[in-house]
Amino acid sequence: MPISVFAGVPAPRLFRCFRLASLFFGTISLLTACGSEPAETTAGKPAKGTKAPAEAPASAEAAPLHVSVFLEYSGGMKGFVPRGGADNPATEFQQRIGALITETQVSGAVAERKYYLCENAAPRPVKFEQLRDVVQGEVSQAALGTELPQMLEGILNRPKAGEEVSVVISDFIYGPARKSDFSQLPNLIRTSIAPVSQQQLAVAVFGETSHFYGSYFPAVKTPVQKRTLNGEKVPYYVWVIGPPAQVARYAAEVFRNAPAQQAFFGLKTKTPAFAPLLTKLTDPKLKSSGGTVYAENNGLTLNPSDDPVDFSVGLDLKELPAAWQKPAFLAQHLQVRLPNGQASLLPNSVRPLTDEEQSGQPVLAPYTHVVRLRVSKLASPTATLTVSLPAPETPDWVAAWSTTNDNTPAPRTFGLDQILTGVRQSYPTTLPAVFTVQLPLKNDK
Repeated sequence: MPISVFAGVPAPRLFRCFRLASLFFGTISLLTACGSEPAETTAGKPAKGTKAPAEAPASAEAAPLHVSVFLEYSGGMKGFVPRGGADNPATEFQQRIGALITETQVSGAVAERKYYLCENAAPRPVKFEQLRDVVQGEVSQAALGTELPQMLEGILNRPKAGEEVSVVISDFIYGPARKSDFSQLPNLIRTSIAPVSQQQLAVAVFGETSHFYGSYFPAVKTPVQKRTLNGEKVPYYVWVIGPPAQVARYAAEVFRNAPAQQAFFGLKTKTPAFAPLLTKLTDPKLKSSGGTVYAENNGLTLNPSDDPVDFSVGLDLKELPAAWQKPAFLAQHLQVRLPNGQASLLPNSVRPLTDEEQSGQPVLAPYTHVVRLRVSKLASPTATLTVSLPAPETPDWVAAWSTTNDNTPAPRTFGLDQILTGVRQSYPTTLPAVFTVQLPLKNDK
C-alpha cells in the first residue's frame, strides 16, 4: 500500500493518511520550503504486497582530477606581478592567482598537477615553486609572448590534453603581427581550440581586474604602442578547459575564490542524485496545497484534480560551479516540464540543505539542495516530470568588458566579445542542458 503525505484533508482520509505514513523509508526531516523547524515521522515495515520506495542513492566518488596550469609570462603580463615587500601590497592578480595555484597544488580533488610558462615558444614545464616565484614577481626578464590563437593551439594540441583540465592564465590581449587577422578573430579562435568541438570539451572563462605596474601593450597601437602604468586596473582572465564534468568539478572544488565574472560553454555534469522528499509545508509565508501525494515504485502517485499537489525533491548539486549553486541562480534557471500536465517550481523554495540536516538525517545525506514543486494538472494516467538546468548563453558582462580600442587602459579587453564568439561557435546552436533529472508520476483518479 502506498504512503500518504497530506495537508488539510477530511477526517476519514486523515486517519487513512496516518496509517499509511508508517510505510515511509526511515525517519526523515519534514522539510519546508524556507527552512522552518523539522518534525519527524516514524516508519514501520511496509504492508504485504507493497513495494517500498527505493533507498536514497549513495554518492559516487568522482575520479581525482589531472590538472595542467599555464601562465602566460610575457612583457604584457609582467605588470601584474611586481616584486613585492612588506610596504608594497600584492596586486589582485598575485592574490587570486597565488591562491588558485596553491589550491591546485594542495587540493585532495587533484591527483596530478603540472605547471607551465607560456613564453614565445611551446609551453615550458616548470616546478610549482618556479611558477609561484613568477606570480610573486621573483623573475626579472619576461618573454616576448605568443599570439593568442597560437598559445591556445599549443596548449590544446598536447598529447592527452583533452583528458585533463587545462587552466590558462593570461590577459588575452590579441595584437597580431598581421593587421588583417583582426577581422578573423572569431574564426582564428575557433580554429585554435578545435579540440573543444572535436572532443566535446567545456570552456569556463573567469574575468578579473588587477592593479598593473609597468609597460602596458595594447592591441590598438595608436596613438602610442605602449604605455607605462602605475597601478591602473586592467583585466586578466582564467580559462578552464577540459571534459565537462572535470571542468565543473574544478570550478566547484578548486577555484574557490573565483571572481563574479564567469562564462561557461559546453558545461555538463553527470545526472545528479535526485529523489522526492515528501514533506508537509508549514512555512506561513507559503500557502499549503490541499492535494495528496504518495511515494510508490520509485515515483509519485498523486491526484491534482481538485487541488494542486506540492512536494519537495532533493538534488545533489555539489559539482556545479559555486555561482550556480546559489538559490537565486537556480530559481532563475531551473526548468520544470510535465507533458500532458502543468508543473512549476514554487517561488522562494530553492535552498541548500544545512550541515545539520545532512548529517542528522541519513536520507538527506546524498543531497545538497531541496526545491519544492507544484503539480496543478495531470491529464494522462502516467507522465514523467522533468527538472533540468539549461546551459546559460554568453553572459552580459562579456559585452561590457569588450572594446574596439584599448589604447587607453580601462577595465575592458580588445575584442573579448569576438574571442568568446569563437568559443561559442565551437558548440551546437542550442547548448545541451547542464543536467536533466526525471520523476515518474501516476494519476490517482
